[in-house]
Amino acid sequence: MVKALNCPNCAATFNPQDSICEYCGSYIITSEAKQVTYNLNEFKTIYKKIFFHEIEMGVSELPIRSGMANIYYSATKSDGGRLLLTNQRLIFCAHALNINPNLYWEIGLENVYRVEIGLNLLISQRIKIFDTKGNVTTFVVYGGKAWLEELERALN
Repeated sequence: MVKALNCPNCAATFNPQDSICEYCGSYIITSEAKQVTYNLNEFKTIYKKIFFHEIEMGVSELPIRSGMANIYYSATKSDGGRLLLTNQRLIFCAHALNINPNLYWEIGLENVYRVEIGLNLLISQRIKIFDTKGNVTTFVVYGGKAWLEELERALN
């Protein structure tokens, strides 16, 4: 049974398996898949707006990859949620089951200095995001090498 959601643009009820609001034409990213790489040809100009969770994509902003991720603080502390890479930024939104359910993190790609693969944990890997201010943010993701390839491609 699929739970109906409300469109973040017009508030109409929509089926998340459809991804498109039949009332306003917005595309809503709701995938439950571990990892999704998007076909950019899928995002035609007919979509009035594109949303990830309730975050509206900017003008000419397109999703590249999304998936389950943990923002990693230490061996005993992390927050789970979803990570989205677009052609303009990297966004993390925590899911509701966290101690910090409203956690939101983002960085514009112009502020990313470099990315690298971290510790390999069999089916998941850490990816490290180094920003231009000297901060390092670490995520645990499935398919870390694919994330790294997509990040490097988006940065170039």
